[in-house]
Amino acid sequence: MARLFSTLMALVFAATVASAQANIAGSWELSINGPEGVISAAADLKQDGDQITGTITSPQGSVDLKGTYKDKKVELAFSIQGPNGAMDIKVNGDVDGADMKGIIDFGMGMADFTAKKK
Repeated sequence: MARLFSTLMALVFAATVASAQANIAGSWELSINGPEGVISAAADLKQDGDQITGTITSPQGSVDLKGTYKDKKVELAFSIQGPNGAMDIKVNGDVDGADMKGIIDFGMGMADFTAKKK
């Protein structure tokens, strides 16, 4: 019985640790390798299960974003006003603890990015 209890406690602990590691909520500093050089941005993410909401702030301003996070993969989307109207932007990244890296698709081109959680 003691062994069963120990095994159950170990499983609960492992699930708790895995759940804590799966949380990407918080502030992130991004470095985007754009066609005209590096662009700094900041994201403030909120998480509810695998659903992500928040804001991203760059030299172009601050906009709302939404997306998902599952199995260390993040997919986000937001829209900014460009000179020719609204531009839909998609972000696909891999999360490893307090580090994130991936690709931002601007519709007319792509850029890679890295991010660090504050």
